[in-house]
Amino acid sequence: MERNEINLSDRIYCMDCMDLFSQIPDGYVSMILSDPPYGISYQNNFTNAKHQVLDGDGGIDYELFAHESYRILKADAHAYFFTRFDCYPYHYECLKQAGFTIKNCMVVEKGTVGGIGDLQGSYANNAEWVIFCQKGRRLFNHTTLMQNRKKEGMKFHAGRELSKKYKTRFNACWFGVEYPKATYNSVWQKQNGIYHPTIKNVEFLSWLIQISSQPQELVFDGFMGTGSTALAAILTKRRYLGAEINQGYYETAVRRIREIQKQDSC
Repeated sequence: MERNEINLSDRIYCMDCMDLFSQIPDGYVSMILSDPPYGISYQNNFTNAKHQVLDGDGGIDYELFAHESYRILKADAHAYFFTRFDCYPYHYECLKQAGFTIKNCMVVEKGTVGGIGDLQGSYANNAEWVIFCQKGRRLFNHTTLMQNRKKEGMKFHAGRELSKKYKTRFNACWFGVEYPKATYNSVWQKQNGIYHPTIKNVEFLSWLIQISSQPQELVFDGFMGTGSTALAAILTKRRYLGAEINQGYYETAVRRIREIQKQDSC
């Protein structure tokens, strides 16, 4: 497939992310927000309706993925990569070697408590880990996502700027009612007829997109799943591009996008 034959805006392709990379020019996307397979062959055995094992979850070439992600990202841009505690050291090193400046590891409350592993001898997994990177340096946007607790115009410390109405800097740990959850729970999935073992909350993704990109900029997700990143981009007036290798999840993503576009046009 020639590069000029592929539409590189507002599209999800049913293909391997690594194949899509070869079609994307250097410095083409403005933000990356992605949840790559961890190589753990995830399957929740504690629900009545079991999810299928994720395609690619036997492991990907994460070193290549990191290098390609860095290549397609514009200078002075942000990237977010979901990870796990046991994959974090390897993912961190790959992203660092690719050229990223790694600023934080965010820890974000899930919409449900994980139910796999040693149920009697290990702590329950109730959080998502997200590696926050920069290519060059980009400042956070000033958003209206969360109001400061102190009244606007107050002075926190001598020599500091007066307080603003809305937060301009967020914590690395997002827990509690102030913050959106990272994932949807099984009740939400059943109510909406959308099933995926690691489905992300559109509101949460939209917060990251608003903090780290501008309207009409292009957000990339190489592992779209059921399309949550694309929906978050649409709702925040950004463009999106990505891939999903599983035909069923791809079709769900396309359906969700059509539904939200139809609502937006009404």
